[in-house]
Amino acid sequence: MSDSTKYFIYASLFFLVSSLFCLPAYASSCWLGQSATLSLGTSNAQGSALVSTDVIADCYFNSNQPVTYKLCLVADSFDPVGSTPRSMIIYNPVRALLNYELYSDAARTFKIPDSERKNQAQCQTFQFEAGTGNVSNRLKLYGQVLPGQNVPAAYYQTNSIGLKLYSAYKVGSEVPTDTEALANSNTGNNNLIVNSYYENSCLIQSTTDINFGAVDQLKIPLISSGNIQLACPVGTIMQVSLNNGINAQGTQRRMRNALGNYIRYNLSRNAHDDQPWQGNTFYSVDNHNIPVYATVPAQPISSTGQYSDTITVTLTY
Repeated sequence: MSDSTKYFIYASLFFLVSSLFCLPAYASSCWLGQSATLSLGTSNAQGSALVSTDVIADCYFNSNQPVTYKLCLVADSFDPVGSTPRSMIIYNPVRALLNYELYSDAARTFKIPDSERKNQAQCQTFQFEAGTGNVSNRLKLYGQVLPGQNVPAAYYQTNSIGLKLYSAYKVGSEVPTDTEALANSNTGNNNLIVNSYYENSCLIQSTTDINFGAVDQLKIPLISSGNIQLACPVGTIMQVSLNNGINAQGTQRRMRNALGNYIRYNLSRNAHDDQPWQGNTFYSVDNHNIPVYATVPAQPISSTGQYSDTITVTLTY
């Protein structure tokens, strides 16, 4: 190989390196803005209203072409424990947890996952014109206290929730995939605070009908039962009263049919029928599940038809 040939090869290599060095450079990154607070308001045994807040994701790029971002949000609950459901906590008067969930949509179809389940995240796409520079994107986050909890009345709050933002971008009209965003190890992090006040209120959640079935004659007593379901904060002193119904004769409860005939019946607080529910009398209860036992004594039936009565349940606390 001659010296002139060697010189030509070196020059070609130098030209190639110079060309790579001169390609236009595009910088892009996304991060989470200020820490977010999600106040779920007042809650009780029925849960809470669905509440939302905005999580701000800021992105920077200096491309001279349009840019499309894919942003995916996850949330890690460190203290107290639990990601499904998540929990708020109090320490006084006792240590207690109030469960809630985080969602990425108002229909509560998609829960916001933790990092271990990040592939379940509902990623969002954002598109921006060329040369936009810094842009802020609002990621909606929804939360709700779950129903069916009986905990002490108090103000509950999370200790630590870490929000993590996964992102990917592409220059031009092409859209990054969820997989590309979630595979990016360069994440933006910040914190989320969730709180709610569990109010000192009681609810009669449900009552079940007492059905004695169909009979031809009442030559032997009929026995059945129903149930009253209460929901009160832990430690609440509760009292329950049943009235005498809408067809009573004095203190005797009665069922009535469409023809105006009656069948007598009695209500009791135990299965032995020796602790009657006296009408309009309050009895202390220490359980949220209150059984009501009923007996129809043997008696003549004046006419056929459906007999019924309505009892009003009153709860004080």
